[in-house]
Amino acid sequence: MMKAFVRDVAGLVRAEEPFVLATVVESSGSTPRSSGAKMAVRPDGSIFGTVGGGLAEAQACRAAVEMLTNGAKDGEARLMFVDMTQELAANSDMICGGGLSLLLEMAAPGGDCARVYAELDHRLRTGAISTLTTRIHGGKTPRILGHELLFGRSVGEEPVFSREADPMVLDEPFIPPAPLYIFGAGHVSRFTARVAAMVGFRTVVLDDRADYANRERFPEVDEVVVLDSFEGCCDAFKDDPEAFVVIVTRGHLHDRNVLAEALRTRAHYVGMIGSSTKRNKIYDSLLADGFTQADIDRCYSPIGLPIGGRTPEEIAVSIVGELIQVRAGKQ
Repeated sequence: MMKAFVRDVAGLVRAEEPFVLATVVESSGSTPRSSGAKMAVRPDGSIFGTVGGGLAEAQACRAAVEMLTNGAKDGEARLMFVDMTQELAANSDMICGGGLSLLLEMAAPGGDCARVYAELDHRLRTGAISTLTTRIHGGKTPRILGHELLFGRSVGEEPVFSREADPMVLDEPFIPPAPLYIFGAGHVSRFTARVAAMVGFRTVVLDDRADYANRERFPEVDEVVVLDSFEGCCDAFKDDPEAFVVIVTRGHLHDRNVLAEALRTRAHYVGMIGSSTKRNKIYDSLLADGFTQADIDRCYSPIGLPIGGRTPEEIAVSIVGELIQVRAGKQ
């Protein structure tokens, strides 16, 4: 998932570690990875991400390690084509019949690539759509001329590589994944946030207790928000039809108030923890306050898939399983 890849690359940037960024800029035929697939190669040959495995990945890794070993400067680049014919693919245990064009870019600590990926990580964490434009000088000694990170999307959902002119131009859209807002920072929230981040949600934890809502307890999430109160707690995403909301606060009254706020939004999913008895009392209270049955029917409660989970870890798995199911359009 691209958000996780960018986060890993940003970790290399913070550690001031050099790496080579490999990007699939063109693909044809039946190849294992489409344009935009990425891999970061470290000096020891270990990688983040993938450009498809097998032949393409092995050749890219060799070339990247060579660049790192030979002291390539920031912005030095290579354009390489990997022919994935049936014969070559068979020899590498792959079933493909096309080709990949790969751009390899040297990223030195403090360089332009490092700078732009640190900023891109911040933007994806905060939900900002961006387009990364890279200009490449071709010829016998390709070189990156510069990166420009723009807000918004100037191309479709797939990267666009224009090689006809010099400089060549690569435009890549970076679209944040669906946001998940978890209200409550207790035990169930900790594990739910961890699992949700693993499966690609942009995860935000919100609570009115700074002792609970903090980076020490939630290192994996994109944002931690300490609220003054739960009043108006959903205003920031009230018009977002892609938002997911999980309500796991410390008490029935807070759950009820957050649910009332969530049902006033256009959120794609709203789920609340608790027994059927608790749920029904909250529903009755909301109906008495003017909410309609159609409003109430939007809420998934008791939250999670019925897998018999009892521990916070098991409950988290059941909750995220339901989130995946709804995200995939299976419910």
